[in-house]
Formats: sequence, structure tokens, C-alpha cells
Amino acid sequence: MPQPPRSYSAESSGFRFHLAPEAVAVLRTMPDFEGQEEPAIADDFLFVHAETWADALTASGAASGDYDVALDVHQRRARLSRAGEVVFVAEI
Repeated sequence: MPQPPRSYSAESSGFRFHLAPEAVAVLRTMPDFEGQEEPAIADDFLFVHAETWADALTASGAASGDYDVALDVHQRRARLSRAGEVVFVAEI
């Protein structure tokens, strides 16, 4: 029986980044990640970016806490949102 899709998260400097199953599906379509399987693809992606995102959010004055990560494969950007509002956009 296949596993249900799951969310992933990583924490850095008081910021927790959440990658929903839909974002993982988008991530798997990107050339840098094609062929990788879960959970490695999501864990690796978050590990690589969490510290940089936390530093950027801190520098911009954003409050620590939970942030959802949405991916735009065409623009190669991650949109970090809190309570449904985009707080920061980062290149990936």
C-alpha cells in the first residue's frame, strides 16, 4: 500500500519552514531534483535553504515562527508565507 503524501519541515534560528506535499511534487519536476525520491528530496532541499531563509527573514525584520514554502518552478523562486500572507520571496 502506498504511503500517503506527507509534509516536511526544517528549523533554523527560530524559523520553521514547512514544505507541503504539493510543494514536494513541484520540487520533483525541477531539473536539479528529478529522479530523487522522498524523503531525501524534501529533506535535502530544506537543509540547503533553511539557514539562508532564516538569515534573510531576520535581516528583513520578520518575526520568527512557522512559514509555509510554496515553489514556483518557472521563476525558480520559493515564496515564504505566514498566515497565508507572502512575507519573503527567495531564488532557489
